[in-house]
Order: sequence, then structure tokens, then C-alpha cells
Amino acid sequence: MRSDYQLDVAASGAVLLGPFVSCDGFHYGSAIRVQTHIHADHMAGFETSKGNQTIVTSDATYALLAADLNADIPYRDNIKALSTPATFTYGQAEIALVSSGHMLGSVQVAVNSPGAPCIGYSGDFQWPLERPIEVEALVIDSTYGAPLSLRRYSQEEAEQRLLELMLDRLRYGPVHVYAYRGTIQRALQVLSGNVTCPLFGSPRLCAEIEVYRRFGYPIDLVASNVTETKPDKFVMFYGKGDGKPVAPEGSTISLSAYMSSRDDPVLQYSERAYRVALSNHADFDGTLEYVQATGAQYVVADNTRGNGVQLAQEIAARLGIEARPSLGEATYEWGG
Repeated sequence: MRSDYQLDVAASGAVLLGPFVSCDGFHYGSAIRVQTHIHADHMAGFETSKGNQTIVTSDATYALLAADLNADIPYRDNIKALSTPATFTYGQAEIALVSSGHMLGSVQVAVNSPGAPCIGYSGDFQWPLERPIEVEALVIDSTYGAPLSLRRYSQEEAEQRLLELMLDRLRYGPVHVYAYRGTIQRALQVLSGNVTCPLFGSPRLCAEIEVYRRFGYPIDLVASNVTETKPDKFVMFYGKGDGKPVAPEGSTISLSAYMSSRDDPVLQYSERAYRVALSNHADFDGTLEYVQATGAQYVVADNTRGNGVQLAQEIAARLGIEARPSLGEATYEWGG
């Protein structure tokens, strides 16, 4: 194992890139926190970081954070919002933020310090990607790091199937859509201009959608919640934290590639309940292709959400690149 690459994932979930940069988690002693995007599983310790670190993020992520729940963000001078791709300088080190394609504002991170190898973190990422970071050592997301996590269809096909399913189900009444941040807005782009019925969401979701519209996303107007007099046909979107009806009228569609078929993006639970494998994550093959594209010669597979052990083994066996799972402890014994 290489001891000269200072990177790992701490028990807190913070990705550690050298002695002074942590990503998506608070780590005592790291002067800089890079916030790669706003999904809840990457926000650990954010309130602590606000009082103890300089937080670096993209301007779009900053806007989403301000629209969500952190009302004091616009008044803090230790949060740096950058228009990506961009570089933030700390001492002699350069911290590069490059889009990861995962959702609005999401970034990859590369840290370049004089006399040290360039190290980086993929963040959550989509594949193919216009500009992968180029690094010598890499922490890679392992969400779909298991060899069986494959999708034999493109995301364009999944989007087309979603639109077809939506138009079909609207013939019978309202449709309720459940998804995570980023995936909801992507679905809205697919439906915008193709669905003529009203679109509804929670006030929180509508505020996020307005940020997407501000950054140029072509999304139709979404109204805040269903009015007292419900139309016969409408689409209601539910994101994380939104209350969901127990027995909704009409049909339900969840948007997730978790446990999806490798051959068909649509899974039918019943005549009124479906799941469409709309995903902003690379699958297993895409993950291996991303690793190759970065040029990394040493890889740490983030095992925070599982699959890190399998992914590290497959990277070593298939690509001939030295790899290991993250240790999950705050130490630099292995360069962590």
C-alpha cells in the first residue's frame, strides 16, 4: 500500500484529501471543507463546519443551500461560492472544482500541492462525463460499485420510457412522482413542454426548482401544492422530507435505479405503481471507465455506503491499478 498519498475517508464520512482538505463532512484539523453537492448523505457536520472551516462550493450549490434551510449562508464570509470550473487557492495549494454531472452544482475535486502528487475525489458522478479530473490518486464513489450494478440501457432510453409511462397514466387520473433532489428536476425537464396538466410540489421543492430555472434549466412552472379544488389530472412531485399520501388517488412513479433490472428501466409493481430507473449515478462499467479516464494509479473506494471492498478488488483485477477500500477512520497511517 502506498503511504505517500494522503487520502482516505474518515469515520464521519468526510473524504480527506491531504492534511487540510475534507469533502462532504467535518474533520477536525482540516482548514477547508469542499461541499460537492447538497444531497443529505453528503451534508454530515455541515453546521459544525460553518463555524470551524472555510467552506468551498460551486455557486449553484451555494444557491441551493441558501434556498433550503441555512438562512445565514448569505451573511457568512467563510463560505466561498465559485463559478465552476474554478480553482481555489489555499497557501500554495490549488483546489480545483469541476462538474461531476450528478446534479445542479455537483463537482469533482482535485488538490494540487507543490512537491506532492495530485489527489482527488470523484464525488457522486454521472457517466459519460465531459471533463473527468486528472489525478495520480483518487477517492472514488462506490454507490454502484458492485459488478452486478449494470444498466443495459441508456439514460436517454429511461427518460423516453418515463415520458411514455407518464402520458399513459395521466389518461386515468393524477400521477404522484417520488424522487431525490436532482432526479426530480431532471424528470421535470423531460416532462416540460410534453405534459399539459398542472405540476405541483411542496414550497421547499418549488424554491429549489426556481434555483434550477435561474441557472438555465428549461423547467415548466411548478405550483406550490394542490389547491382545494383538485383538477382531474395533475402531477405531484415529492422530494426528500416532503410528506407523502398513504393512499394517493391515481398512479405513483418512483424514480430510482436502486435494485433495478439491468435490461429494462421500468419496473411495474401493480397496475397503478411503477418505478423508472432514472439515475444520476454511473453504473459499475461507468465507474471503471471513469477511473481509467482520471489516469489515477492509486484508488481508494469509498466504503461508506457499501460496495467499496468489491469495487477495490475489481479495479485491481480488471484495470491493474492499486486499490483498496476506505478505512473509515481518522488517521494518516495509510495516508488517510
